[in-house]
Amino acid sequence: MEPDAVGLRCDLTSCNEVDFLPIKCHCNKVFCRYHISPDKHTCASLDASGPSEEHAPIAKRQRCALGDCKKPSLESVISQEVNLETKPTSSAACTKCLLSFCIDHRHPDLHSCTGLQKQESDEKKDAQHILARHFSNPPSHTPLAVRHTGKPPTDPKKLAQIQKVTLMKMRHSASAGDPRDKSSTVPVNERLHIKARLEVTGMPVQERVLWFRKSVVTGRALDLISANLGVPPSYQTPLCLIKKSVSDPLSCSPLQNDLLLSEQAEDTCTVMLSALPHSRSD
Repeated sequence: MEPDAVGLRCDLTSCNEVDFLPIKCHCNKVFCRYHISPDKHTCASLDASGPSEEHAPIAKRQRCALGDCKKPSLESVISQEVNLETKPTSSAACTKCLLSFCIDHRHPDLHSCTGLQKQESDEKKDAQHILARHFSNPPSHTPLAVRHTGKPPTDPKKLAQIQKVTLMKMRHSASAGDPRDKSSTVPVNERLHIKARLEVTGMPVQERVLWFRKSVVTGRALDLISANLGVPPSYQTPLCLIKKSVSDPLSCSPLQNDLLLSEQAEDTCTVMLSALPHSRSD
């Protein structure tokens, strides 16, 4: 299909580009959207001193309703090009705010449409009304899914199931406690996942989920946990690792630095980094 088969060429000699939505001016010439303004194509209608037999009175076209935009509105173009009495057409005004805009600003999201904002506000109010009508009274009981007893279950099967789910979550969020293991591939069954917690006087409490090789010694893990929790190397107070039991969170026991960490701590347990009991200030 030839380019001119769809749309028309702009009558401005310096432009002459094909426009698929051309606009006809008062001077009976067709221009693109960039040259439709009379001052953009030296319109002959500007030189007319007044109405005559050759020139009919010129009606001023309605401008785009958006701010300082000087382009003609689509509604004014349609009303001048079509005889509405013999050939009725659909309105080109915005269906939300009912104002008329140019081709560049005709969509509601391009002219900050007040009608669109009102529609969204009405829809929000309707949704709030529906929620208030159906969920105005809170349930008298706590759903089982969010009911907390404050005590860990004593059933070994339930405890094992909870520990299994916790371990799965920790595997996704844990980072390598040893920086040398970040780029290495360590099998999952050779990793120990723990929650390291900093509880040192004068420092903010911090927690991180870390994993270590099961072959790491507790003394080495102590240094790595201190680095991961931001304890400065210049800190002089001796530190130790204290394990909180998974089955009994109130039970705590210090770890021996000369033994393997995996021999003294199990997956998902909390290991606290704290000052040695005899070095704590009273």
